[in-house]
Amino acid sequence: MNMPAESSPFAFPKLDGSNYTSWKEDMKVVLMDRGCWSFIVEDNPCPEQATEKEKFEYDWRKQRCYTTIYQGIERKFLPLIRYTTDGKEAWNILKTNFEPTSKARLAVLIDEFFELKFNPVEETIGIFCKRVDEKKTQVKEAGFEIPELLIALQLIRRLPAEYDHLVQTLYRLKDEEFNHLEVEKQLVNEAGRIQLKQKDLNLDYTEDAYTVGSFRLQETRKKSSERSGAVLDPSRNPGQYRKVHYPKGMGPSCEFCSRKGHDASKCYKKRNKEKKQAFVSETTFCGTNQAFGVSTDCNHFLIDTAATSHFCYERDWFKDFRELKTTKALLADKKSTCEVEGIGNIDFIIQDIKGNVKITLKDVFFTPNMRRNLISGARMDIAGLKIIWSNNVMRICHSNNEYFFSAFRRDMFYIVSGYPLLDSVMYTSVDLNLIHKRLCHVNIPLIKDMCKNKSVKGLEKVNIKIDNESCIACNVGKATRTSLKKNYVYKRVTKSVLDKVHMDLWGPAPVNSLGGSKYFLSIIDDFSRKIDVFTLKSKSEVFSIFKEYLSRVQRELGRKLKSVRTDNGLEFCHKDFETFLRNLGIKIERTSFYTPELNGIAERFNRSSMEAVRTMLQDSGLQPRFWAEALHAYVHTKNRCSHKLTEGKTPMEIWSGHKPSIRHCRAFGSLAYVYVPTVNRNKLQPKAKIGILVGYAVNRRGYRVWLPKERKVVESIHVKIDETKNGVKTLFGKVKHYDYAIYQLDQNLNNDSDYRAQDEKSSSPEKPSSLDISTWIRLEKPRTKSKRIDVYYYPPSKERLRSINDVKIYCQKNKLEFDPNQFNFKPTKANTRFEEKSECHNETSSDSVDEASFVNDIFQNEIYMTEIPKTFKETQISPDKEKWNEAMSEEIKLMQNRKVWDLVEPKSNMKVLGCRWVYNIKHDEKNNVKKYKSRLVAQGFKQRPGVDFTDVFAPLVNFDIIKFLFVLLVCILGWNHYQIDVKGAYLYGNLDIPIYMQQPEGFVLKGCEHYVYRLQKSIYGLHQSGRQWNLELSEILFGLGFHQNDLCNGLYTKSNCILLVYVDDIVVFSKSQSDLENLILNIKIKLEITELGPVRYLLGVNFERIGDSVYLHQNTYINKLKTRFKNLPRRRITLPLKVGCILPDRVKENEIIETELMRQIPYKTLIGCLSFIANRSRPDIAFAVNTMSQFCNGYTYHHWTIVVDILNYVFNTMYYKINLSDTRNTRLTMYSDSSWG
Repeated sequence: MNMPAESSPFAFPKLDGSNYTSWKEDMKVVLMDRGCWSFIVEDNPCPEQATEKEKFEYDWRKQRCYTTIYQGIERKFLPLIRYTTDGKEAWNILKTNFEPTSKARLAVLIDEFFELKFNPVEETIGIFCKRVDEKKTQVKEAGFEIPELLIALQLIRRLPAEYDHLVQTLYRLKDEEFNHLEVEKQLVNEAGRIQLKQKDLNLDYTEDAYTVGSFRLQETRKKSSERSGAVLDPSRNPGQYRKVHYPKGMGPSCEFCSRKGHDASKCYKKRNKEKKQAFVSETTFCGTNQAFGVSTDCNHFLIDTAATSHFCYERDWFKDFRELKTTKALLADKKSTCEVEGIGNIDFIIQDIKGNVKITLKDVFFTPNMRRNLISGARMDIAGLKIIWSNNVMRICHSNNEYFFSAFRRDMFYIVSGYPLLDSVMYTSVDLNLIHKRLCHVNIPLIKDMCKNKSVKGLEKVNIKIDNESCIACNVGKATRTSLKKNYVYKRVTKSVLDKVHMDLWGPAPVNSLGGSKYFLSIIDDFSRKIDVFTLKSKSEVFSIFKEYLSRVQRELGRKLKSVRTDNGLEFCHKDFETFLRNLGIKIERTSFYTPELNGIAERFNRSSMEAVRTMLQDSGLQPRFWAEALHAYVHTKNRCSHKLTEGKTPMEIWSGHKPSIRHCRAFGSLAYVYVPTVNRNKLQPKAKIGILVGYAVNRRGYRVWLPKERKVVESIHVKIDETKNGVKTLFGKVKHYDYAIYQLDQNLNNDSDYRAQDEKSSSPEKPSSLDISTWIRLEKPRTKSKRIDVYYYPPSKERLRSINDVKIYCQKNKLEFDPNQFNFKPTKANTRFEEKSECHNETSSDSVDEASFVNDIFQNEIYMTEIPKTFKETQISPDKEKWNEAMSEEIKLMQNRKVWDLVEPKSNMKVLGCRWVYNIKHDEKNNVKKYKSRLVAQGFKQRPGVDFTDVFAPLVNFDIIKFLFVLLVCILGWNHYQIDVKGAYLYGNLDIPIYMQQPEGFVLKGCEHYVYRLQKSIYGLHQSGRQWNLELSEILFGLGFHQNDLCNGLYTKSNCILLVYVDDIVVFSKSQSDLENLILNIKIKLEITELGPVRYLLGVNFERIGDSVYLHQNTYINKLKTRFKNLPRRRITLPLKVGCILPDRVKENEIIETELMRQIPYKTLIGCLSFIANRSRPDIAFAVNTMSQFCNGYTYHHWTIVVDILNYVFNTMYYKINLSDTRNTRLTMYSDSSWG
């Protein structure tokens, strides 16, 4: 029997899940070619009267229909149709899995239709129209027919600028004429016209992001024949040249250069001049769009007939201004966008040829990043104005042809000149004062000189005629004595940058900076006066910092440093430093002993910088520890201010050769809003964080903002700054001026002069090592027979030092830097041990500590001390890295032994959960480290209720029942008790719903990085894990003969055994030891457990047997609290609340002056810890803790001191225990409150 001929193999991509639409059309053609398509669209069986040959061919074609589909899909999708042999059924299965639902499909198609855009580089206008028509057909097949009006609009709404005139014409068509067929016809004709015009005139349309609706004539490279006087030859093809040779001194005369042999159209001198002019005119409107301002022309508007709205980048010109948050303007290239930050009206005075004309532009978009101000031609047309072009002039007239104003063409743009009509307050002394603050309080005469000399960009609008020198912060921070010396003018002798630099080290500061720095090193270039400052934690860092500075500036400028001038401080005079400079050929200049005036440039900077720091901190209200941030902000602006020796130029301009800009400068301490990226917040969290501006980013564009809630400084370019609001006053309610620390700064200007070298020998003494005071222990020891308190310091060697003289001797002996300001031998509290005779608090003990210094101490020192890493990366840098890695390996091995997962290849529609490591350190009842524990946890918050899980309830035994059974069974009846821990308890639960999880960090299999785990067992982190484990445990206990209590589901009973379950902790009570051992043996067969013996430490509570008695206490947990809150003040307290204690009323949140400050104090955390102790083992503090918990949403500093006293009472009475064996009566007594029930 002859078989039908085999068709050729089809050559199109197989179905991969993302190409179903195209695959379906291709497969349809193949099935039709092979005579199999009828089996898909119809279900006609083979006729009964068919011959054997017809039946065979029918069966063969039907099987071929299935095999063709089978061969056309990728192997990973074959399981979908593996259990059927019918082609139609296989087709429907694929359709169900890969063809979207009708509404979702329709939404996608409609979005794709309106996103279509004509790309003149890759396609013609005809191809674009065809794409629109095809997409329209797909939408129609999906069940929706796009109206004719929308199709026509889609064809013209995203066309390039050269089609603007045609688009305006099409808009004027009548409704019955405006259809997509007519629009297609007009577009094709216009495309042909533009193509011919481009060929003839060689015009190249550009899509400059800021040249809205305009085009620029591009100069193309001329052929050599054209440059040498060639002319067009009509006998040749269009565009070809014929060389014409003229004898020397003959031929046409040029009107431009008066030479013969060529005419003016071929004159190369004229072309070069026009090229330069074109370049100059072209760059008139160009500039770099950087983060801190753009270069632009002021007081001009451009008339743009293609712009859909008016645009302006000058914020001060607007009236009736309102902000816009999420608006963007689409520019001419259809890809770039420009941020629109607001909208308003502008009154503009046009300087017209017939006099000044006032116009009002309504609904103008504020676009600070746009380089030009634009007047929309379309808006003028809507307003009824007419535009007439003639002789390089655009005349704007009213609808009655009455003249309005004119715009003149300049460099291919029609420009309207004039000035904005502003309120009189726009150029008052406020602007000058604001610039004064932005530049970190530099003196106002210097700002005036900079305005006159145009030293920087950004001072064009400051009215220098206004005299405003009454800055309160400057008068307070920069007050000086009257100088009695004669005027001395320093003459600069250097001729270039890096000829000489001046260096000096300032410090130590009375308050450490945010980063822990105590010193700063200043390096000043003598020629440019450019300043570089580096904050240091110790003097020993000076040498390394200077080497980094030297390599950087020499590479940056391509020059070598010639000389260095310093004083005689040991940080500059040691052998390593001198050898380094001499090897590089750098001259060393030093001052005479005790004559800091010879290094006057650096010393004067120390003084002026500290004056500026004091002024900035005084004005902003920030704490003294922000002195380093203020210093860097001051240096940033100081380098952008001119100097009297630099002839009107700024240090940055002399250093780099470019005029700097100060448009980005903002007032120090202003309120700032920092944008939070999407990845760092969820959909309901705010998009910005509130902070305080403290400077400018060093190695990137952006600002430095202090976030008080997070207690850290962040750098970001996405910052909105409100200079009208003080950050401290807005966040904390008032500006607190700190006068106890920062005003000591000027006393330290020459502190380092106390430690000068006594000679200038080539071999200087060895430099001392830095002293790390954080490794020392300070102890205050009250005396019992007097009011005196002794203060001792213990260095790492554990040697006790009684006085400042002992510390000095110790530092000299061990070659350490000695700084007396780091040591305080005055006690910080009174001796209450001697004064307290009664059992109440000393009335002044809780208030003896100054509130500001106490809170500042909490800020300066971290309250919590933890040794447990939070992420996998932290374990890899931890000193206990090997122990943590061992714990993680043990966890992975346990899961592999339990067959928790299977490694599978992910599918496209598969929902995969993340996972993370959770670490903990387990301690025994004596608080000794017992085990390093790592647990792999699934990120179950991505699970969907009803889809990934249903029931989640898992019963637990109440701790009161545990105490009750201990009293009844152990203390009264004398039963045995035993504690066991189930290892990896949740891993026993079986999952009935497929769940997929990523591979854990640090244990990703090589070669299978993209694979995921299909969970077979419940693991920690899943919503249903607790319930699945409880169900599994219940089945095991039921098999052992236990019965679950109906009232307490965590309690299981047997004849002589009672079992309590709290997750993976199990407590067993048994009447006989043999029954207990048999039960433990039976549980071991079913579960992997750890036998902990008789109960000693359970759920944070100690059970201690002393003789025949059982005691309950929480010494282990309280010791942990001692470590956790180690920096809190300790006092001897004998009562949780003192007798007659009067608690202040709860303060409302909007009335708290120090609200933001007090939020940093862990009041709620401490209340939670005390509540846990009160509920478990200490009823004597229950009333006090319950009373203070009522102030969790309105606490003050006084409330905090009372809670700290409760904690001290717990510390002092930590060995109090409850004797459970004192109970001899088994009769229960019930109590209830006097509620309405």
